[in-house]
Amino acid sequence: MELDQLGREAVTAGARLALDQWSRRLGAPPAMTPGLLAQLDQHMTHILDALDNRADTVSLAAYADGVADAAGARGWSADEIAADWRDASWPSVHLLAVCLLATRHLN
Repeated sequence: MELDQLGREAVTAGARLALDQWSRRLGAPPAMTPGLLAQLDQHMTHILDALDNRADTVSLAAYADGVADAAGARGWSADEIAADWRDASWPSVHLLAVCLLATRHLN
């Protein structure tokens, strides 16, 4: 196997791990209400537009890390959603949308 191929596989495996960790950290909403589904649909459209419709593992993981870094610098924490998704902030819903895209496009 070529070194380049091994490198790509390692990067992809790391990105998959990062997306899996975001999914576990955010958790799943207890119920997908129509309002939350509509928000997620809008967020997923925005994400795909931002990534030029490249919903691959590495692009989604890098995007999620960038969102989390920027939001974290402004005081956001994923722990906010532990109580209730009805009051989840934009970064939490946006990262959930990234996780849903990863599930839909990569599985």
